[in-house]
Amino acid sequence: MKIRRRSQGQLNKGDEIEVKRPNGAYYAATVLRPPSAMQKNMVFVEYKTVYEGPKCVRGFVDLTHVRPSPPLELSRCFKIGDCVDAYWENGWRKGVVRDLLENSKFVVGFDGNGEKEDEESEVEQCNLRLHREWEDGSWVPSQNELAKAPKENGDKSRKVKLKIVFRKRQANDKFQKDEEVEVTGDEEGFKGSWYGAVIVEYRGNDKYLVEYSAIRTEDGMPLRQEAKAQHIRPRPPELSPVASFCPREVVEVWHNDGWWIGVISAVLTGSKYVVYFSLTREELEVDHSNLRIHQDWKNGKWRIASEERLGQLMTNSNKLLLKMDVEEKRFEAKFPKGMPVEVRSDEPGYEGSWFSAVIVDSLGMDKYLVEYLTLKTEDLGSFLREEAYASYIRPLPPNAQCASRYELLEHVDAWYNDGWWTGRIIKVLTGWKYSVYFRTTNEVMEFKHDELRHHREWINGKWIIASKETI
Repeated sequence: MKIRRRSQGQLNKGDEIEVKRPNGAYYAATVLRPPSAMQKNMVFVEYKTVYEGPKCVRGFVDLTHVRPSPPLELSRCFKIGDCVDAYWENGWRKGVVRDLLENSKFVVGFDGNGEKEDEESEVEQCNLRLHREWEDGSWVPSQNELAKAPKENGDKSRKVKLKIVFRKRQANDKFQKDEEVEVTGDEEGFKGSWYGAVIVEYRGNDKYLVEYSAIRTEDGMPLRQEAKAQHIRPRPPELSPVASFCPREVVEVWHNDGWWIGVISAVLTGSKYVVYFSLTREELEVDHSNLRIHQDWKNGKWRIASEERLGQLMTNSNKLLLKMDVEEKRFEAKFPKGMPVEVRSDEPGYEGSWFSAVIVDSLGMDKYLVEYLTLKTEDLGSFLREEAYASYIRPLPPNAQCASRYELLEHVDAWYNDGWWTGRIIKVLTGWKYSVYFRTTNEVMEFKHDELRHHREWINGKWIIASKETI
């Protein structure tokens, strides 16, 4: 279930970009999280050539320091005086060609910017590109390209810009060295399981050498193994914690150092479940903390498991279907027409948020048509209506306003951007104000007392107040 909102910008997860760092150079990076509702001017990236130990550096950067990768140019010739970008110390630094050397090498001068003397370095042609500026969503060509641009009406030169959009990572892109991935087991007894790993190197013929994160050799070293590209997928994005899972819901279970795909066949007391694995025709009792929402990697995008996927997993056991039908009647939540409810969003950047709505109609197959009470259509002419699975819907929580102060580390819901967002008190301020930390976005915001409510979880048809140790 997706909630449509105003665009947060043209950046998307997987976009290839360049980030300007304090030294003035630009470094290649990949967008891991686009700007969110709570950090509209910040983007979370992973650098490709900036390392902290063996891992690539990740962090938030201001949008004003971000630009797309410049257009690729092949066999470009350079001459003395050309303004260029030189690949130097793992980043692209602006300079000027000062001399031509043999073997396709050039002397490039870098401006010291008043802090130190100008520097020069020998740079190979393959590590040079014409310098361009990114202005108003377009690439401004070099002076040489502007000089060659056609003129209109004899003396009026037309301003030329190279238009380029952010290139999204395609589903068939090669995995990069040190990229965190998951590898599926294709051996007998391990099918339907995924194991965390890191790409070590590409070995050709769509094969990679991977190093597993949790699997060790007999001498205690991380296991390295060759894997086909078709058995590798990116590491799934982290989703907000789920209060409870429902019967027939597709999940992944942490078991024997990997994630195994199964279906909830029964909901037990004490935050425990029985999970059925269709490939092995086995059931396993699992604690809630060892479950995660199942996501499918299709066409370069992550998708929450669908009803169709559920059907595929269920075909091997008619007995289980009957058993689950009985369990579902016991735990299934019914939402009649007109009932006020709250609907959860799983849209990137909005995880952990709930929006007030009303049930319009039941669509069958655990689906409902809901109408939001705070979200409107793009033309603002009416309230937004969407389909939502029952697992994304809960009744309105009881009036949870608190007359006394909230306590440090207490879990709360904060009213922000037309919805309730789950967070945690990390500082009690004066004037009945609080600093609240949101784990799903890694952000801290300040709220007044009347903008908060006690956080409750809807579990097995009951409202449970979350303790400081949970979530």
